[in-house]
Amino acid sequence: MVTGPFTNFKHAFVTGATGILGVPLCRQLVAAGVAVTAYSRSSDVRRLPVEVRHVQGSIVDEVELRNAASGADLIFHVAAAVHGSVNTFREFEMVNVDGTVNVLKVASELKAKLVYVSTVNVAGYRSGDLADAYAATKSIAETKVVDAVASGLDAVIVRPATVYGNEIGRSGLIVDRLQSGSLKILPAPSRRISPVWSEDLARAMIAAVHLGKSGRNYTVAGPTLTTGEFVRRVCQSGEFKGPILSVQGWMFVIPLWLAWRLKSLTRWTPPISVESLLHGSTYDGLAAARDLGFDYSVIEDVFR
Repeated sequence: MVTGPFTNFKHAFVTGATGILGVPLCRQLVAAGVAVTAYSRSSDVRRLPVEVRHVQGSIVDEVELRNAASGADLIFHVAAAVHGSVNTFREFEMVNVDGTVNVLKVASELKAKLVYVSTVNVAGYRSGDLADAYAATKSIAETKVVDAVASGLDAVIVRPATVYGNEIGRSGLIVDRLQSGSLKILPAPSRRISPVWSEDLARAMIAAVHLGKSGRNYTVAGPTLTTGEFVRRVCQSGEFKGPILSVQGWMFVIPLWLAWRLKSLTRWTPPISVESLLHGSTYDGLAAARDLGFDYSVIEDVFR
């Protein structure tokens, strides 16, 4: 039986459904009794609930997207291009901007409510602290969402900080490497972050369906701590082997800068920008927790 935030919604459409956030989101939606259509480029649906209908397709293909979303009255737009998934600005733009425009068109046609997953990097980009393609294109996409709200679309924006999971292969860069035992050197242990568990983020998104105000953005970010402290707590509670060496962030500035300069030749995009390394990623998520009525999980409880 559909209850709670889904009294008025029967069919949810989730883009990026097989990723670190999409999987727990689909699980929670199914648990709430909502029919779910999952949409992603990946054909790997092993972690999705059996009740979920999965459609393989691209976010940049408007026809495929429209056909897959048919009948949905609620859309969660999770799909995005992140560092390491694409290389050029145009590739980021195609997914993060053009893809979002496609979702906005479909949501408007269906008269569906939209919960859009942005990023705290938008705030960093707009303040001048970040200047990479990911932050820039997500900022443009967020503006497109706000414009659509002004035109009558019911949409809420969620800005997550550093997202981590606890499932092998879908836990984020640091935790994935801790789980596999491949994180031998920890760069920038003093870099400050505000990590949020993917399950908590999914809960926040679901709460945004009925508690979020259309056009507003909500920063979902856990308590701030250093990267070194985060790794130590994950390792202790999850009984993982930690890195054997930590190297201060300033020592990575020049190599990281060179990696960004040479990415067109190497075809490798670093996982973070120089600006992000220097400024960290610290944000206050208390207001979102209060307004959306959820709590952030303790790291030890996640991995224990």
